[in-house]
Amino acid sequence: MKTSLNKKSGFSLVEMLVVIAVIGIIAAIAVPMIGNITGKAEENATRRNAQNIASVYSAAVAAGYSGASDLATAVDSVTTGNGVQGTGSFAGTYFFVPNVPADDTTTFKTANNAFLEWNATADVLEYK
Repeated sequence: MKTSLNKKSGFSLVEMLVVIAVIGIIAAIAVPMIGNITGKAEENATRRNAQNIASVYSAAVAAGYSGASDLATAVDSVTTGNGVQGTGSFAGTYFFVPNVPADDTTTFKTANNAFLEWNATADVLEYK
């Protein structure tokens, strides 16, 4: 019996290329799906923030806040924390939605505004 001392075990070049090709195919499928999940999560967070803005603004108006005449002013009033003026049980109370940038140039706030609408007839901020 003759044994070969020069025989080495391991993967051949063809086997390695097949493995790399399979990993590439899986990555090509998975990466867009992960990107879609991330985008959907950001959209859902933005929708939730827009709902919060509309709810807090409605609560402020019910408590006596007045001063908004358009969408930008209404959103600014609750993203910067404007208070209720005058007298009454809510006088000086601040209605505020945290973690929403007050700067109109930010894409985060612009995205929130896409889900909000100013009803000029009723002077109220509505969630679409």
